[in-house]
Amino acid sequence: MKRLWALLLLLVPALALEAGFKDQDVNGDGTPEKVAVTNLMDLAFNGEGQIVGWYVKTYKGTAFGDYTRAPNLSGNGPVVATEGFRPERAEFLVEDGRLLARFQGKEGSLTYRIERGRYTVSVEASFPLSLKLSAQGTPKVLLEGQKEALPSGEGRVRYLAWQTRPKAGYALVAFAEEALSGKLVGKEGTLQLAPGKPLRLYGGQNELVRFHVEGLLGLPGLFAPNIWGQLSLGLLWLMETAFRYTGSWGLAILFLTLVVRLLLWPLMHQQFKSMAELQRLQPLIQKINEKYKDDPNKRAEATMKLYQEHKVNPAAGCLPLLIQMPILFILWKVIANYEFGQGLLWIPDLALPDPFYVLPALYVASTFLSTWLSAHGNKDLIRQSLFMNLIFIFLVLQFPSGVTLYWVLSNLIGLVQQWLINRSLKPLAA
Repeated sequence: MKRLWALLLLLVPALALEAGFKDQDVNGDGTPEKVAVTNLMDLAFNGEGQIVGWYVKTYKGTAFGDYTRAPNLSGNGPVVATEGFRPERAEFLVEDGRLLARFQGKEGSLTYRIERGRYTVSVEASFPLSLKLSAQGTPKVLLEGQKEALPSGEGRVRYLAWQTRPKAGYALVAFAEEALSGKLVGKEGTLQLAPGKPLRLYGGQNELVRFHVEGLLGLPGLFAPNIWGQLSLGLLWLMETAFRYTGSWGLAILFLTLVVRLLLWPLMHQQFKSMAELQRLQPLIQKINEKYKDDPNKRAEATMKLYQEHKVNPAAGCLPLLIQMPILFILWKVIANYEFGQGLLWIPDLALPDPFYVLPALYVASTFLSTWLSAHGNKDLIRQSLFMNLIFIFLVLQFPSGVTLYWVLSNLIGLVQQWLINRSLKPLAA
């Protein structure tokens, strides 16, 4: 077992990166670009101060080896291009985990600030500058005074956006505190930057939680939450409220987990109880199967009689499971896509995987213990659980720490609930 665990650790890449810059030819043209490397995305700058590649990471904290295969927001040209600006020199700095790319020319300076733990880039020029933007996806523009986004337009622009798929895929959104003069023609947008007035660029998942964090949900025509989205916003409100009172995202996740598990307690109680009763009947069911192995009709009749005598409904655990699964999935999405920017104990950032694999190990252990409690000595079920955990651990190692923390806390609450149910079960009559 120790050798297997060591092998698993060797197969998993480093799960946290040090923010910085590197030189690499990302497009294969023979000229290396300056690449800003972060845990969430990499940005490639050329010598003209343009962003020629915007690579969003599927697994946070991992490194790109081959940029030609990486998810890239860039379409046929640069994501951000400058008009009439020819920088003479450039500097690339790291300040408290934030990356700074500054290009200096005769006209002045153009500065890109990449926020730590965010999908947002701030663009600012010390002189009037025209920026061209384009990306993969369907373009739209929202003009000042309008309530609906349009596929093209010119005037005072509240935002420019490119979205690869409705409520999925990736998005690039350009916006500012005040509307900017600009236009959208075809797939290419243009914005006029005033000196000292920053433009913000969001490039990441086209997803509700990300837009909520960036304050983009209030912009018309960008994202319309459905009923499940409204539930996600309710869970977000609970988590953020808990954080305002505690100052700890770890405690906020604990609070959210407790609230959700208490709300689902009756459903999960029914599910756990049904599973426990079925597992306790397995020895008797096996005897029936052996006794009537050549007569399927009598076997089915005897099995149903056994269920009736012990007042067990084999389908009783299905409906509670079906009801709670969407809620648990939404909760997982909320925590997985949130930008915490805060760690807990040995974890530097809850939005990134656990660098020491402690939480994944606790998750596997708590899941196995839960199966052991509900199996009631069923060795086949215990072996299946151990096998599934060894396979699933490859995914768990890539989960954000906040997600794994939620699953561990949820499993521990489930263990207490399963233990209480097991104590309440009556002795099994032969």
